[in-house]
Amino acid sequence: MSDLNEPIKILAPPEAAQRISRRLFMGGAAGAAVAGSTLLSACGDDTATDTTAAPAGEIESELNMFTWGEYNSPKVIKTFEGDNGLKFTLDSYNSNEQLIAKLSAAKGTSGYDIIVPTGPFIPALVENELIQELDLSRIKNFDNLEEEYKDQPWDPGNKYSVCKDWGTTGYAYDTTKINKEMTTWQDFIDVAMNEASGNVSILDSPDNAVGLWLWANDINWMTEDTAELDQCEEFLVNELAPHVKAFVSYPGGGDMQNGNFALVHAWNGDARQGILGADSPDQWKWVFPGPRTEIWMDTYAIPVGAPHPNAAYAWMDYLLQPEVSLKELEYIGYHTGVKDIQPLAEDAGVERLDIVFFTPEQVAIMESGELNSAQDRRVEIYNKFKSAAGS
Repeated sequence: MSDLNEPIKILAPPEAAQRISRRLFMGGAAGAAVAGSTLLSACGDDTATDTTAAPAGEIESELNMFTWGEYNSPKVIKTFEGDNGLKFTLDSYNSNEQLIAKLSAAKGTSGYDIIVPTGPFIPALVENELIQELDLSRIKNFDNLEEEYKDQPWDPGNKYSVCKDWGTTGYAYDTTKINKEMTTWQDFIDVAMNEASGNVSILDSPDNAVGLWLWANDINWMTEDTAELDQCEEFLVNELAPHVKAFVSYPGGGDMQNGNFALVHAWNGDARQGILGADSPDQWKWVFPGPRTEIWMDTYAIPVGAPHPNAAYAWMDYLLQPEVSLKELEYIGYHTGVKDIQPLAEDAGVERLDIVFFTPEQVAIMESGELNSAQDRRVEIYNKFKSAAGS
């Protein structure tokens, strides 16, 4: 849970934003998920990190990853550690903005070997020389990805990134506290201001927090229209904020099970974790809302100065094995993009696949995120919204 008064900043340069294509992936939809960061204790300052490289191909004794919270199967990590005789360290962040800020401040000495940026942020990372070009020949299982999850407009030829997974944004509600059928973003807003008032969590993410009002009003969440953004700010800050209890990126990590909220704004995989982890899973209901929502793809990339690049390549290659990908999907609840992963999950009896896989009709209303001229404005609205919450 983040400090309600802590503002965040976007450090992507205008040149990078201008070059990001507005094309959508999967023939009509792609995404940007955005969601404080904890730092590796050994890398908490900007002093130089030992980057003595192991011989090419020889996996080092450590792997340090900076990623979103609760975003890899602990069992998969433990097996990878044992198979390769290394120590795996995870630190987490809540937004791409915070990832960029940390790497920019570290100037190549963060100590991280793998990061997990959302696709449209790749050009900003490249522009700032924060990630390195990949050698795909070292990822032998790269061809196990479906073609539609390769060669995205924000990274042609996968020069810098490899698909980790993709998903969407919706919400979940506690049916023991909210006795109402909910299907849209407007339903979310209405209930947040009435039945669930004071018991609502919003994603700790600028684009998503701003997006919920824009989606409810059938406006593209990446709008650059000043009047639309002004309306959005007026409503979120002055009308919705007093009803919001907290901004939380991962309510499925414990808040849903502990009854901390009645209504949670959430990414689909995290909502699924919360539902499956509840004493009574039927207590919570997932909503894929309309008339619009988002679609995003998160990726693996190697930062400049990574001290253990061979371990990073080995990790990416390992996860693209179908049997490993299935274990990841079962835990995280997101589509991994690996070939035939849906029938594999169905055959394995993985629970709540309705929150993992989406119909063409559902995908059709999902919208891509992008870095555009309104990014700073969206962050400004988010910071004001967050500061006004609960007041």
